[in-house]
Amino acid sequence: HNGLKDIQNILQTSQYNRFRFGVGSEFSKGRQVDYVLGEWNDDEKEKLVERLEKATELIRSFVLAGVKNTMNQFNGT
Repeated sequence: HNGLKDIQNILQTSQYNRFRFGVGSEFSKGRQVDYVLGEWNDDEKEKLVERLEKATELIRSFVLAGVKNTMNQFNGT
């Protein structure tokens, strides 16, 4: 992921907190870009609203409760 390499280069460390919002794994090896930048099917569009709400809760928790509390609450959900 060149974006992560760029962040690490700017920060001069790989030790930083990051929020991972997964895209799934329903793509062929090496074809992630086609999957990420492709069209969304109806099921994915339907699930997006719920996932964005969860992401909003997670970000709010990260800011207000800290990384450890947020990880305990949200990892695995």
